[in-house]
Amino acid sequence: MIPAADGGEQGFQLTLDTESSGLVATVTGRIETVEHLIALFMRIAGEVRRTGVKQVLVLDHTQGVVPPETQMRKLFAALEGQGFDAVRVAYVDARGTAVSRMEVGEILGREHGYECRVFDNESRARIWLHYGES
Repeated sequence: MIPAADGGEQGFQLTLDTESSGLVATVTGRIETVEHLIALFMRIAGEVRRTGVKQVLVLDHTQGVVPPETQMRKLFAALEGQGFDAVRVAYVDARGTAVSRMEVGEILGREHGYECRVFDNESRARIWLHYGES
């Protein structure tokens, strides 16, 4: 387990746990801008590269706003070459209040070749994440 890391000016806190099935990233605090999301995913990407995991479960307990599509495109441009290309990512909006707006991110992620999905339920996310696992 990597202890909670303070997001500093980002306003979020991130805890990374490596399980036998992959990486679990738990995020709390506030995410207000696409720059916050970029900072969050860059830190997750660093751990993905360090550990070589092939599955990531992001449990988002944050408050804030979901950036519009134009800003989400900036996120995916920043993630190019950061290690997510061979990783299955399940993103859980634990509060369940923004899944429909986050689905734009899922669509854009798939356009960039990422295997990702957005959920409002951790159990369903874990099932999807492990489906087809050898």
